[in-house]
Amino acid sequence: MGARSVSFGVDAAAATRKSARMPRSVASLRQKHFDHNPWLFPGGATAAERRAQQRHQRLLAREMGVEAGPDCFIAHSASVSGRAGSSLRMGKNCFVAAHAYVTDSVRLGDHCTINPFATVRGAITAGDGVRIGAHACIVGFNHGFARTDVPVWSQPCTSKGIVLGDDVWVGSHVTILDGVKIGSHTILAAGAVVTKDVSDYAIVGGNPARVLRMRPRPRAPGSLEGKLERLGRRVAEELDAVLGVYRARLKDGSPAYVNEPRAARRVRPWCDAVELAAMFDRVAPGYTRAEWVTRLRGFQDSATGLVPEHVPGNAPADRPDVWPAEPELAPRYNTMIVNYALECLGSTLAHPVANAAAIKPGRLSRRLDALPWADKAWSAGDWIDCYASCLLPNAKYFAARPPFAELFRWLDARCDPETGLWGSATADTRLLQPVNGFYRLTRGTYAQYGRPLPRPERAIDTILRHAGDRAFFSGGRDNACNVLDVAHPLWLCLRQTPHRRAEAEAWLARRLPRYLGLWVEGRGFDFEIARRKPSLQGTEMWLSILWIMADVLGCSEALGYRPRGVHRPEVAGAGLVA
Repeated sequence: MGARSVSFGVDAAAATRKSARMPRSVASLRQKHFDHNPWLFPGGATAAERRAQQRHQRLLAREMGVEAGPDCFIAHSASVSGRAGSSLRMGKNCFVAAHAYVTDSVRLGDHCTINPFATVRGAITAGDGVRIGAHACIVGFNHGFARTDVPVWSQPCTSKGIVLGDDVWVGSHVTILDGVKIGSHTILAAGAVVTKDVSDYAIVGGNPARVLRMRPRPRAPGSLEGKLERLGRRVAEELDAVLGVYRARLKDGSPAYVNEPRAARRVRPWCDAVELAAMFDRVAPGYTRAEWVTRLRGFQDSATGLVPEHVPGNAPADRPDVWPAEPELAPRYNTMIVNYALECLGSTLAHPVANAAAIKPGRLSRRLDALPWADKAWSAGDWIDCYASCLLPNAKYFAARPPFAELFRWLDARCDPETGLWGSATADTRLLQPVNGFYRLTRGTYAQYGRPLPRPERAIDTILRHAGDRAFFSGGRDNACNVLDVAHPLWLCLRQTPHRRAEAEAWLARRLPRYLGLWVEGRGFDFEIARRKPSLQGTEMWLSILWIMADVLGCSEALGYRPRGVHRPEVAGAGLVA
């Protein structure tokens, strides 16, 4: 005997004609099918199945206080309980799937779905278009646990409630804790444990959840997104010509890059050129990818692992590169940026950075204590950025075990609980030194290795106070360094907390359109916004800054490029720090 064919298609009229003679086993199978796939019910249910669903909803309304709008579906196997005024209330076109557990005061707007095995309990309010994934756990209350002489289960519960905005996708196995507010148009990635509020258009993930990136916001005519798109296209079209402006020759006649025409043959412009091209998935003109790797690797000193300021053999006579006898005093910035440039090319340094590896845990603590935190916090942050970034290739490519635990233990302990920063303000420049030092310090450590900041809310308060200082951010006084040192810290902090996000976004949104207009045709950006003297460094920095600012505002994708190298947003040292 052949197997019976059972159709779950959308031909409801044909199914209705057969429903009167449908075997009980088939009816049970269809019910389970719709319980687990409730979105198929409107187009595939028979008239009898629709009537049965209405009877089920009337029973839930009478016994459990459930209120369901038009065209809703509640699985028979779902556990829905409550009482009049404190139960499940749904708008139109909502579904509750198989084995969902829904209790207490749950309010859903229109077009919402609670998928199989999800738990939604307590005071929960959701807008329209909220999709709650399978096995998600949204519980709007918590046990008290202050007393240790009384079992936790018998201590009183508290309830702050949970609020979800419109158009929210709650992934499978997501947990949302009591008191959290989820903004509209957000995505909570599978497995996320959401302990803090989430801003509109954010994508969050992890435990505890943090912002992974922002979704692009809708674009209107004349919008910021449109302006970003136009700049991105313009840069892409002019990039080769711009790089050509900063092409030069070494003493041996081979191609080189300089920061400004007729400037000294320093190493940094080579890295800027590589990173600028990599933003647009290109290789900077002058060398093939393999030739670039060979030249950059050749800059490194094999004994110390360091890279000099000037291209070997091309330093000015009055500024020779001298390798200090004391390795702790040697500059490390060029080593750091050459490694980043090599990573853009799919390679890495040829040698470990012995200069950084020589600083053992005991010496590290003393060295950190001795940095000029009181009056030169930027210099202190610069040292830590370079040091931590030189440890990266050692650990990532040469199997070294740097003192990461000691470094982060020192940093966590020394973070100022009032400002969220490291170092002190000064009488002449106020918060400029500690804020700019915060950028350098956190870029090379917390951002680079994916570690949470110790006090992000306090840091935001301090950074916004500094951002309002007209001595640095008005009348054309802005420069790439000072703007970057506000934009990147805000970007980093807001990935952990929504604290004062609206104020931070307002500061960035006021300035971003103005900065977009500073592009000089065929030459790029000037480091100082009040001038029109572009440079390779200014171009690389401002393109990265614009992306960071736009990313905080949720519209970085409109630019059509992504920072690479020293300003790349990705965590490069993931998994290297326990």
